[in-house]
Amino acid sequence: MIEYNEGIHLKGTGLWFDSKKKAGLSFISNANIDKFTASEKIIATPETIKFLDTKIKKSVVLACPYFRPFALGNLQVELVPSGHMLGSSQMIVDKGDKTLIYSGDINLKKLPTQEPAYTRHCDILVMKCTYGLPKYISPSFYESIEPLIKFINETLSLDSTPVILVEPVGKAQDIIKVLGENGFKLSLHKSIYKATKIYEEFGIEFGDYELFKPTHIEEKIVIIPPDKMESNKIKNIKRKRAAMIIEWDAEEKSAIKSAFKANETFTLSNHAGYNELLQYVEYVSPEKVYLIDKHATEFAKTLQKRGYKAIPLEKPTQLNLL
Repeated sequence: MIEYNEGIHLKGTGLWFDSKKKAGLSFISNANIDKFTASEKIIATPETIKFLDTKIKKSVVLACPYFRPFALGNLQVELVPSGHMLGSSQMIVDKGDKTLIYSGDINLKKLPTQEPAYTRHCDILVMKCTYGLPKYISPSFYESIEPLIKFINETLSLDSTPVILVEPVGKAQDIIKVLGENGFKLSLHKSIYKATKIYEEFGIEFGDYELFKPTHIEEKIVIIPPDKMESNKIKNIKRKRAAMIIEWDAEEKSAIKSAFKANETFTLSNHAGYNELLQYVEYVSPEKVYLIDKHATEFAKTLQKRGYKAIPLEKPTQLNLL
């Protein structure tokens, strides 16, 4: 049995998946999950644990690398890549007669710092489908970043400073990796700089970057979190053009640009879009699919039309699954 209430709970065990409330034991799929609350015990990859270090100091932590199965009571458990960001993972739970996969945030696109999601057959799939509508289809990461590079070159040619607004962990490092490979010099806000150093600890190599210093930005690209655009240090950059990185094309682009005082917005996604979610389900070929997050109802109907037993989980509930 599974309980759905601020996270997924495998009844009959102490195991939760991405619990948003304090639990006895919770698997954490990645360092960017919403409404994170530290549980008493946490299972995650070493990379995710490193990112969450200050938030989980009071938790008992079990660091589990990819593809290292281990016993958890009467369960056999394994973490495999989800493709979302460094250290992001899915959990495979083998109960003997049934196998369950909790997907977390998945991505099938090739990213500069992370391999695509691992796929294998299971009986029960519990899947996040944040972008489960047909309008959420994006090109590859490398196709998406080309317009951003063009914007950067145009800005530098105008003797101005390109300022990139992006969340500190995940997409920021993918962008830093590609820009470094293209020979650009980068100046990073301390939160992005710190996260990039963690990536380096796990073997990801980057190009020429340094900690942001307002007096050392000539011919450099400044990369900051969106909420730092109004800081005095950024305001005092006399000649600059700002680009906001968003997850998907949005009708409110003009409102986003106005809110963050950006000249342009660019779409770069490290989540599975509609087409990737469909591909993932086809690869996994489950007997039943339980869907969580935004658009669960709509995506369930899509899967039902394709012959899958798909059930949206939008309210706290208990289901007999295993």
